[in-house]
Amino acid sequence: MVEKEFVGRSAELAACLDRSAAVTVVEGRPGIGKTRLLAEVARRAPDPVCAVPAAGTGFARRLARVLGSESLVVVDDAQWADEESLRLLMSLVRRPDSDRRLVLSVRDGRQQPALARLLHAERVPARYVTLPAFTDDEVARLLPGHDAAERARIAAAAERIPLYLLLLADLPPREWPGQDDSLAAEDRPMLPAERVLFAEVSALPEPERLVVQAAACGGATIDADLVQAMTVLPRAEVGHAIERLLRRGVLAGGAAGLRFRHPLVRVAAARLAGRGWAAGAHHRAAEYLRELDAPLALRAYHLEKSLYRHDLVAVGELASAGEEVLGTDPAACARWLGAAVANLPERMRGGHEHCRLSVLRAEALLASGQPAGARALLTALPESPRVLALLSRCEHALGRTRRARAIAEAAIAASGKSDARAQLELAHLELLDGDIDGAQQRLRRTAADPGAGSAVQSAIAALAAIGLACAGRTAEARHAQRAAADGFDLLDDSELRSVLYTVPALCWASSFLDDDRRALALLDRALPLSAAGLPFLYSARGFVLWKLGRLAEAAEAATEAENAATRFGHHDVVPMAAAIRLRVLLATGDRTAAEQQWRTVEKMPRPAVEWWRRTVEHILAEAGFELGMLPGAVEQPMERTENPLLVARLAQDCRVALAEGAPAEARRRAAEAMERAAVTGLHSDLGIALLARATVLAAEADLAAALTDASAAAVAFGRAAMALHRGRAVLLVAEVLGRQENFDAATQRIGEAREVFRSAGASALLRETTKVQRRLAGRRKPRPTADGPALSRRERQVAEMVVRGLTTKEIAAELFLSPRTVDAHVARVLNKLDLTTRAGIARRLIG
Repeated sequence: MVEKEFVGRSAELAACLDRSAAVTVVEGRPGIGKTRLLAEVARRAPDPVCAVPAAGTGFARRLARVLGSESLVVVDDAQWADEESLRLLMSLVRRPDSDRRLVLSVRDGRQQPALARLLHAERVPARYVTLPAFTDDEVARLLPGHDAAERARIAAAAERIPLYLLLLADLPPREWPGQDDSLAAEDRPMLPAERVLFAEVSALPEPERLVVQAAACGGATIDADLVQAMTVLPRAEVGHAIERLLRRGVLAGGAAGLRFRHPLVRVAAARLAGRGWAAGAHHRAAEYLRELDAPLALRAYHLEKSLYRHDLVAVGELASAGEEVLGTDPAACARWLGAAVANLPERMRGGHEHCRLSVLRAEALLASGQPAGARALLTALPESPRVLALLSRCEHALGRTRRARAIAEAAIAASGKSDARAQLELAHLELLDGDIDGAQQRLRRTAADPGAGSAVQSAIAALAAIGLACAGRTAEARHAQRAAADGFDLLDDSELRSVLYTVPALCWASSFLDDDRRALALLDRALPLSAAGLPFLYSARGFVLWKLGRLAEAAEAATEAENAATRFGHHDVVPMAAAIRLRVLLATGDRTAAEQQWRTVEKMPRPAVEWWRRTVEHILAEAGFELGMLPGAVEQPMERTENPLLVARLAQDCRVALAEGAPAEARRRAAEAMERAAVTGLHSDLGIALLARATVLAAEADLAAALTDASAAAVAFGRAAMALHRGRAVLLVAEVLGRQENFDAATQRIGEAREVFRSAGASALLRETTKVQRRLAGRRKPRPTADGPALSRRERQVAEMVVRGLTTKEIAAELFLSPRTVDAHVARVLNKLDLTTRAGIARRLIG
């Protein structure tokens, strides 16, 4: 597969077409685009071209057969040419009457020593052109159908090599071969671009081909002794083959050990091996590792792929290895236990060992993000408290909270004994199902259970924190949140994984309590530990990142949450993720996109989880008001109960009342918000309430009081690390200062707000800032300069428009001038006023 248009490489292409050098040697890594560049050289060259690949036998004969009077000879993969062929090429350009030129490509670091000797001996003028990896701009041009985040992931995995970029772009990320031992792409149909790599490994001579097949089966890092055991070749022959593969660039060495040059090359080699040969090689590897008494996990990797029917020794090793890695690599555990169960003798089917391994496998499937598979496995097993508990988790992972709760209650009743972990899971389900009071009572009883260890106690505090926050009991919620966060910090990854389902609740509580940075640190730690919990973790991460003003990351997290929720059937998470993306669009996107997203979210069913439902409804209300979608935003009953978003809702009601011409109602709502903020003591609530009151005071022309409140709001938002809210407060400060005719201070504050929004990528808020700047500029005409040359009428006109915040293009359009003429006027204004920046014009001319 070759891209439809030639991307980048303009300087390198020009160098290859330049006639000043008799020989041009193009160097670069495999897949970097040497062949594509030479094809473009042949297409664009003004002279007749003879193009011949050097790979294969009989290059000299082939060249002699096709070469005519062409003045440009293009040879791809010249590193494979023998010395006789290279001498023939040199003879074409060293003749005194010859005007022929050569363009050769060679692999980076694989240039023929004979070529270097001949170029030096014959004193042939040579130019070397090295092809680098693609830049961000070139990646974007090569992959126009992908967004920036997707391109960044593809570029990192492909090492910015064009061939690998094209190949990975056609695959979903879950099928990308990694640097670990996985070969996710081995079993799917071959893509067109992969045929290039498959042809490369297929053309290897016999010893090298066997070695790459064994190396591909052996793992991401190549062990020469293991390869020798798998191929049954003499040790010395394996060593020589590895040396030749290094010279060819198929393998690469480094600090990480001996590896394939890219995982995609390893996939091609694994395809070449075929299933039958690979099964035998894996069996030989397992026997070799057993003789060495190697760790079970190393043996299990090969046993899984080589198991002979009813090999009870291998079954036992796979089962033991699976149990070892259940807490650290549940996906591998599920595979190994599946292989063990599949190869149990018929007489053991349905017995104790079969059931035990099946339950462990179901737990591993659930932990690795395969709840449907785990559920199918569990429903075929006899009921027991353990099976019911796992079934409850599966139902929860599949988005069926109420059914999960009923099964959890049945599991506890069936066990007939106190189980702190089971009670914790049921309390979590009660919280998600909206039974906050029942969950809090259960948590209190479970906390008194002497069997509750440190992980369970920390998780109890985490669930208590979100329940207390939802009830508006901020002081108690903060105490529980800190206890939970401190407790989680002391757990190792295995312990944290056992209560990972409570982490999102703690992070929501932390965000509601202004501890967003700690929430983000915990989320970053938890994400690699979970698969089934990804929808909940990513949705919490999106909310936290939005609050911190990291908009691009928030949008990416919301998209990940929505994708994971769709995959696992967590329908409650989808509106939450979509609402977060709506919030980001309000700050960054165009109005049309935001309106479309609002309509999408508004049509979705509201989440059952209380704090998600309140958050979605509040975002809809705020966005609906800002977009003018409905009078008073979303029609919904106003909840007067205490909740973490009450202050924000009161502030929103204040803005709606002002817009509807009800100043008394607006004052009342602002006062209620201030009262509630005083109770919570949270910087975020204080900032929101102060900003609402400042807006009312500014509308009533009480500018001094409005300035005091808006300034205090900016400070409060700064302490809560709420960047965008702080920027809005600073912008209101600027407006009030302008109305007080303190234009110097107003200009400074506008610049401060603009920098906040620019750093966050909030283009919509930047446009709002420009509008404020223009309104302020229109309040007072520019004053004449005290000294220096007077401005002409046109210069003063342009200067006034600069003060209003217009760009060069906007000024040009309004005055019917060219942008170059406008820039000339601005330059003369700067010179006459002895200034260096456009911002200085506003400070100089506005009194």
